[in-house]
Parts: sequence; structure tokens; C-alpha cells
Amino acid sequence: MTKRNQFGAWLTGAMFCALLAMLAISVPVARAADDQDPDDPALKKQGKKMTQEQLIRIRIAELESGAIAESMKSPETVVLSGPPLTDREKVVHVLNRLSFGWRPGEIDEVVKDGGWEKWVKAQMEPDKIDDSKLDKLIERRYPFRHKTILDLSGEFPKNAEQSQLRKQFKESVLFRAVLSKRQFNEVMCEFWRNHFCVDQPDNDETSRAWTVPDYDERVIRGHVFGKFKEMLYASATHPAMLEYLDNFKSRANNWNENYAREVMELHTLGADRGYNENDVLELSKVLTGWTFDKGYKFTFNESWHQPGSKNWLGMTIKNGYNGGETALLTLAQHRYTADFISFKLCRYLVNDNPPASLVSKVAAVFRSSDGDLPSVYSAIIKSPEFVQRYNYRAKFKTPFEFTVSALRTTDATLEDGKATLEVLSKMGEPLYNSKDPTGYYDQAEAWRDAGVLTSRWDYAWKLTRNAIPGVTVSSDFIKSYSGLKGKELEDRLVDTLIGSDVGNRTLELLRKTENLPEKISVLMGSPSYQQQ
Repeated sequence: MTKRNQFGAWLTGAMFCALLAMLAISVPVARAADDQDPDDPALKKQGKKMTQEQLIRIRIAELESGAIAESMKSPETVVLSGPPLTDREKVVHVLNRLSFGWRPGEIDEVVKDGGWEKWVKAQMEPDKIDDSKLDKLIERRYPFRHKTILDLSGEFPKNAEQSQLRKQFKESVLFRAVLSKRQFNEVMCEFWRNHFCVDQPDNDETSRAWTVPDYDERVIRGHVFGKFKEMLYASATHPAMLEYLDNFKSRANNWNENYAREVMELHTLGADRGYNENDVLELSKVLTGWTFDKGYKFTFNESWHQPGSKNWLGMTIKNGYNGGETALLTLAQHRYTADFISFKLCRYLVNDNPPASLVSKVAAVFRSSDGDLPSVYSAIIKSPEFVQRYNYRAKFKTPFEFTVSALRTTDATLEDGKATLEVLSKMGEPLYNSKDPTGYYDQAEAWRDAGVLTSRWDYAWKLTRNAIPGVTVSSDFIKSYSGLKGKELEDRLVDTLIGSDVGNRTLELLRKTENLPEKISVLMGSPSYQQQ
């Protein structure tokens, strides 16, 4: 049995058991959101919640031992034999990977309108896509987007007000993902907000209630179709990141290593690649004095800067602010950064274990284009590997991807996102609340457990019954199946919701259900719907 078939067999069995359990009881057991990643080896060793400092110390030990580098190695890609994807399968593949799923009828519309390549060409120029309806909705519902951080701090000063702002902001992220016609733009925003991760905690770290909405708008959305070096600099100088990784308080003879470590390990070079502990120390000194003022604007406090030149990555960094800019530009243009970012993008868009040959080709484009992100995206999407059968339905939806695709598939109206945001928390992916600077993972292993699968089926079950507050499934969507029975209904449901074939166990369960909402929820909770 191939690796992919093993994965499908495991997933089918786990989901089938979950579905049977759900049919037997009325209230499912959903996994509660954890404060920290339950798979974090540090937590397993300690058996309790750990401080950020303790986690960083363990990461240092992992880095020195080479354990992190070893964990980044990809297993050999399994190439499955089979016929090339049909034109329709290519559209299904593209809408699964480059959007958060299709709207009813969209697969056939794309096929008739010129195919997947024409759709991709339009998506690669998001500013030319008319999304004015959504823009007006966002403008009306979320006026905070055009306010300065200082203004937000005055308007939402305390816990209750801050909770309101957090809800509005996270709901706006959800609304855009569900409703935007610029779907590839939204998909890539999701990638970069995890790559350049900051969180918006519900605790006494109050300033990120105000700074994170601005970070999402200006750092992530502002550079998702720009240059990598510009996004890196924008992130490094934003108060949300400066506070999140403690660089805002780093000063001479009392420097903080958190940001210096993570900017190399997570944002650019990759773990244990081309740098050592002394480089972390020296970069920490280079970035002393990089902070923000009382108006939440980036400033270089020269009196806090560690004097003297620094020896970092085999080069001498001169004293002063310019040294920090030099360091960031060096990281942005480093060949290891090209390799690391290309690997992550190929893993996100193509396969959890992307072909090494593809990663190499994309990294070459990253270097030759000076990190021009649209060029890098195009190199992946236009590659022959992207539409090969062994990458078709080879990835597993994250909770965010599943939830948004469920709302899009059913053409649901979203009036209030509170209940859906709570579901995402139960599934283990509360928006902007990753407890580790790695952000949320997009590989199957991170989400493949019975608790997550049961929660997904529960969401689909309630969604089709309009039992989720603030969400209403389109009546036209339900009416589109009226008059259909037996195999005709079954085929239409599979074609519309899955876009391709489903497993025998799913079909068996589908045929045991009586009413239409039940059939829809069975398919949306099935292993096939979880695949991308």
C-alpha cells in the first residue's frame, strides 16, 4: 500500500468511526483549544505549561543538537502512477489550493470560462478584481481598519473594549476569507500571517489588542504581493512584532535574544542553517535600540544601542541603525532564505513533502527576482509538478481552511462570526492566537486526530441545519437538490461538494442517511472533503 493510500485508509477509518459516533449521540466531544501546542516536545518533557523563556531555552538545546534541522528534512516524495489530471480535476485542484474552496457551480464556471490557467492569471492580479461589494461591507462593519494604533488605544482602552476589538478584528479576517473574490490573495495572507507570526492574547499584554489589526493590514496584506525583503523589514519594525518577541525593550548590555533568534530560525534562514549561538548574540546587539515610541511608531533609540561593531555571519556590522538594516537585507537575500521560504511555499501550495527539484527551481526564481513574491508564486503554480496527479488531494485542510470552505461550499450568509470563531478555537486554531512563534502548521500531522475530525463533522452537521448563530446556509443551495433522489442525488452531491470521487465507506454512510441536510453534512465531514 502506498503512503498516500495508507493515509487515506487511516483517515477514512477514523472519520467513519467519528461519524457513526456522531449519529449515535446528540452532543459530540470536541477538543478544547490548548494554551500551547500539545505536540511540543518541551511540553511532553515537562508535563505542564511552560514559560516563553523555558521554551526558548529548550529550542536552543534542540538547535545546538541539530534536532530541529533533522525534523525539517522531508521524507522521500511518493510519486503515484496514474493518468494526467483531467481539465475538471485541474480546476478542482486549483480551487482547493489557491482558494478556500469553490462556491456552488464555480467549478463548472471556471471550466467553461477558459479553465484553471485563466482563473489563476486573474487571481495573480488581485487589484484588478472587482471586490467592491466586500470592500464596502468591511468598511461599514469594521471602521477600526483605518484608525491609527494610538486612536485604537484610546477607543478600546480596557478589557471589555479590547475584547470587542479582538472580536471585530478576527471576524474581519474570517469575513474576508469567506467572501473575497481575491481568493489567492486571502490564501497567501493566511500563509504569511503564520510565517511572520504574532499573537493577540486575551490577557494583560494589552497593546497587541491595538497593534495586531494594524500589523495584519500593513505588514501582511500590504506586502503579500510585494517583495519579501520589504515584508521582513515591515514586520521587524512593527510594534506588534517588536513587543511579541521582546525586541522593544532590548538595550545595551541588557539585550534580548528572542527576535534575533526567531528572525533567523523562523523568518529567513531556517533552523540550524548557517548560523550559530554567537550569531544570535551578535544580531541581538545589532538590533538593540529598535523599539517604538508612545505613539506606537517605530523608532531607533540610539542611547539604547550597543556600541561598537559586531561580527555576525562572518561579516562586520557597523555601529548604529544602518547596521540593523544591513542585517535584515542580508537575511532577505541569503541563499538559505531562498531555500527555506521556497520549501515552505511549496509545502503549502503543492505537497507536505514537496519534490526537492521543484524547491530548487523556485529558490532560483526567489534569488533571481530579489524575492519578488508574485514571481515565486508563479514559479510554483506554473510548474509541471503543481498539476501532477500525486499532488492532487494530497494535503489536509487546517481547521481554518475547513471552516471557510464549508461556508463557501454552502454559499452561507455570514452575519456574525462569534460562534464560528469559537468553533475554530475548539478545533485548536484560534485566529491570531498561536502560542508558539512558528504559527500554525499546515501539514496533515498537525491536525489529524479524532477530536479535530469530530469537531469538523459537528460543525457541518449544525451548519446544514442553520444551527450556528450568525450563519445561514443559502436557500438556493438547498433548493438546487430538490426533486433529485437516489443515485442522481448522490452523484450531484458528490460532484458539487467534493468535486471528485469519495471512498466506499463514505458512500455507504451517505446511503444510510434519510434527509438532505444529513447527507450534506456526512459528505462535508467525510475524509474526501478534508483533502485538498
